[in-house]
Amino acid sequence: MSKQALISVKDLQKVYSKKTIFGKEHRHLAVDGVNLTLYKGETLGLVGESGSGKSTLAKLILGLEKPSQGQIDYEGLSQTELDNQALQIIYQDPFSALNPYLSALELVKEPLYKLSKVEAEKMALALLERVGITGEAVHKRPKSFSGGQRQRIGIARAIVSRPQFVVCDEPTSALDVSIQAQILKLLSELQDEFDLSYLFISHDLTVVRHFAHRIAVLYKGALVELAPADQLFASPKHPYTQYLLSANLPLSPAQARKQLEEISTKITDFKLSEDDQWVEVDTQHFVRQTKQ
Repeated sequence: MSKQALISVKDLQKVYSKKTIFGKEHRHLAVDGVNLTLYKGETLGLVGESGSGKSTLAKLILGLEKPSQGQIDYEGLSQTELDNQALQIIYQDPFSALNPYLSALELVKEPLYKLSKVEAEKMALALLERVGITGEAVHKRPKSFSGGQRQRIGIARAIVSRPQFVVCDEPTSALDVSIQAQILKLLSELQDEFDLSYLFISHDLTVVRHFAHRIAVLYKGALVELAPADQLFASPKHPYTQYLLSANLPLSPAQARKQLEEISTKITDFKLSEDDQWVEVDTQHFVRQTKQ
């Protein structure tokens, strides 16, 4: 059975410009000609070192940033769905993503402002219970919860409006390793229950390998490899992908992020050219190659 396209990104580019105190314009190419299709019901992992353009690409897809060039087609979504929060995000840091002055129930109920108070509260309570926040706890503020519980509230808030597409922006990186597995299991279960599509951004390549169906690799804003997860790990083709996988990143999120930042300062020999070709080297396995 063929996969159904949800969102297509075509020749997407994002350039940030700012002037120095001397009036000279400095241009930073954050996303460089990305072409990508996200399918209904899948998890697409997005990896790359710090500054590779992962978060910028996600913001462009969510409509939080305007592209400098290219287009985004929400071909699997109706305008009505787009107008009703079809696109959502789960933030990296549950400690800062939640309004500290609202209760868990108020936080999850907030996106349902178009519904009656009774209906909104009913839906919010049901979803809070589904993610493990029950009883009197729903009336407590974020400071009363652990990091894992706060992320559960953040997840409930993101999906209570029944979106079709959710960006998971390093949703486990601020959590202890023991809690990460619980959150990933919850995300997987919710994906099946609500037919969600995820763009899963992470520095933890081991997590991406086991959680994502496909993995896209970004380098300096450009897509350099795209493949099914197992295939990418078994046979990485692009030198940058090979380098990332050979880095043997530690399990600690903080250490892994630090190591990826160090990688970004050391990589200088992976050249990108406008003449590069996007080649399918195996079934659904694409790599950016120098034109022969």
